[in-house]
Amino acid sequence: MGGGCTDSRMKQINLDKLVSPVGILVLWEIIARLEWVPAWFLPVPSGVIQVLWGMILSGEVPLHTGISLARAFAGYSMAAVVGIGLGLLIAWSKIIENVFDPLIELVRPLSTFALIPIFFLWFGIGNTSKIMIIFKACFFPIVLNTISGIKGVDSKLIQAARSLGADERQLWTRVLIPSALPMIITGMRISTAISIMALVGVEMLASDSGIGFLVIDAQRTFDTERVFAGIIVLSILGFSLDRIARIVQNRILSWHTQTSLGGGRV
Repeated sequence: MGGGCTDSRMKQINLDKLVSPVGILVLWEIIARLEWVPAWFLPVPSGVIQVLWGMILSGEVPLHTGISLARAFAGYSMAAVVGIGLGLLIAWSKIIENVFDPLIELVRPLSTFALIPIFFLWFGIGNTSKIMIIFKACFFPIVLNTISGIKGVDSKLIQAARSLGADERQLWTRVLIPSALPMIITGMRISTAISIMALVGVEMLASDSGIGFLVIDAQRTFDTERVFAGIIVLSILGFSLDRIARIVQNRILSWHTQTSLGGGRV
């Protein structure tokens, strides 16, 4: 009985989440069909879907999506490795913190896009500069969350571990890092969305491939249907990456979500 009620409730919640996007699509279709706005300004959604489907069948969307994902994954992976590693070192050593903290606070406020000319001068206009731009955008949420996670561990847990005879290595591997893991994973999840935003921006500014290029190239020819088709791909891509990040977060932090106020919900 209880399980059936819970399943029905969850289905109802999932259906409720579809109300707003479906409603927007219906309203958009009506406005476009009635020609309340010019077609070049707001094309008919069904026409956009047809154009998108044609771009998928031609291989155009899969090709550019694959290129964009490869760039995003490379920059994000580098940011995760360096960000977590440096964050742990800063939390471990006051000397390392004193060396790197001023640099982090000086560079962090700088807009990623303001640094694009410098990155192009240093790394050229190929994939390397684009990957480094994504790295810069994703690095700071990860390193700062790692530092905050380690430094935010309850001192009573540390004292309890030491009173039980834990050495420095055991303290880090069994207390500090597991306790900080929710914050670290949160920083990584935030960076998944940031990686897509940085990627699209740099592909629009200087690229001959990728989804960002696809959108800006269509805009240059006032092909609004292709512009919206590219935006839909970006939206689906960002949503899918976030859902994947949530699934990974739930798997890794199952012990945390079951004991938190969220009760395992994301």
